[in-house]
Amino acid sequence: MKTKLTRRIVAAFMAITAVLLSSIFSLNAEEAHKEHKAHHHGEHTAPDEKVRCVVVGMMMKPSAMVKVEQDGKVYYCCNDMQAEMFKANPNKFLQTISVGNLTFDFNVLTTDVYNGMMSHMGMAGMIKTGEIKGKTHYISVYPTEDHGEITLGDVKLAVQVTNTEGETRMALLKYSKMMHTYEGFIVMPKGKEHEVRIRVTSPAVKISL
Repeated sequence: MKTKLTRRIVAAFMAITAVLLSSIFSLNAEEAHKEHKAHHHGEHTAPDEKVRCVVVGMMMKPSAMVKVEQDGKVYYCCNDMQAEMFKANPNKFLQTISVGNLTFDFNVLTTDVYNGMMSHMGMAGMIKTGEIKGKTHYISVYPTEDHGEITLGDVKLAVQVTNTEGETRMALLKYSKMMHTYEGFIVMPKGKEHEVRIRVTSPAVKISL
């Protein structure tokens, strides 16, 4: 009698243990799935991973930048001056042009603001006076594909700006290795509203006809 009772107690204990182990494994599997999903969608950021400045597009480590929260999203700026500029008019610095999976983020600053910004960062000596002389605005552009960084290689970019009267100005953009953006200076046509287009020119190929 005692043997049967002992067997029943042992069987019940083993059943409870099996249920507990099953629950623990299920929880561990679920947590592992959540961690994989979060990592897959980029919610975990490596300490040395660089991010874009929302004002000029320059890439830096997050620890060296100013973090700004806007409408539930986190953005980064190179310094306090840019952070204040962004908070004063965030939509101005969130302009994009999309073509299929390719997206161009672009920002436009007056040359006076650009000069002040560079001086504020201690980079006034890097201003190329020959390129900026007589120009009214500074434009920076960087391309992404499906929200990921992309390199265009030998592809050439230009910016085309047209006002409401149809007056159009264009400027070639040069790739900056320091900024990781395409940038250039332009004389903007007069007016408060403009249409901006990014013109893409691919490398040429030779064919025989």
